[in-house]
Amino acid sequence: MSMIIGFSGKTVLVTGGGRGLGKDMSLLFAECGANVMVAGRGAAHLEKTVEEIRSLGAAGAYRSCDVSKSGDVELLVRDAVAFGGGRLDVVVHAAGIQSIDDLLLTTDEEIAKVMAINVGGTANIIKYALPVMQDQTAGNMVIISSIAARDGGPANQIYCASKAAVTSLIQSASKMAAPYGVRVNGILPGIIYTDMWDDILTGRAHNGDPNDSRPVSEEEKKKLWKEALKVIPLGRAQKPRDISWATAFMASDYAREITGQCLCIDGGQTSGR
Repeated sequence: MSMIIGFSGKTVLVTGGGRGLGKDMSLLFAECGANVMVAGRGAAHLEKTVEEIRSLGAAGAYRSCDVSKSGDVELLVRDAVAFGGGRLDVVVHAAGIQSIDDLLLTTDEEIAKVMAINVGGTANIIKYALPVMQDQTAGNMVIISSIAARDGGPANQIYCASKAAVTSLIQSASKMAAPYGVRVNGILPGIIYTDMWDDILTGRAHNGDPNDSRPVSEEEKKKLWKEALKVIPLGRAQKPRDISWATAFMASDYAREITGQCLCIDGGQTSGR
């Protein structure tokens, strides 16, 4: 018997769906038959994602949203339920930001921003989406954290701390949700070359100093990128689709006995930890 993951007739909400991982996950769910609503802060990117979702034969919609603002998230969830005809089957929370500053050089404003979006945004998604799923006595939440939550980092400590908090929220939410038949899991991506990693490489070249405005050459970035890949046992970076496949699996009935887990997709980088 073949194993086919399908979401025909299901409603999926993806935050951070305008770019990067969030966009790729949105398109994969559409390919699997889901109707997908995407959210984020860039309307132009969201519109493009919706166009691509519809080209796959699925229904698509978007709402601009700052996940750090509880009012925005409350309205987002309300609209997603309406989009789904009264149901919300899957929430994928991929919205988040990176911080490349060294802790000793960072500002109060930078710390507050990273915590508000990464931690506060995750809390807001759980706060407003989980009660909908509890009332349905069904649903899945997949929240994107990072392997940075496991080991910390040499120059992006605030980001690492924020993702550790996100991972803890995943585990706590899963215990809140389980009595209602709702599952909550996390995906912890490894090294994927997105716009975010371009910022990380710049930060490494500047030793995490936010005041260093020296231009970083493409050759310098390539050298740092090769160094970064050396820590991956499989020797290669992950691709957005690698994360999307794992997310779809976690949200599917094939994973019906999995909750409260944080799955590392990192080529073995955190193996045994």
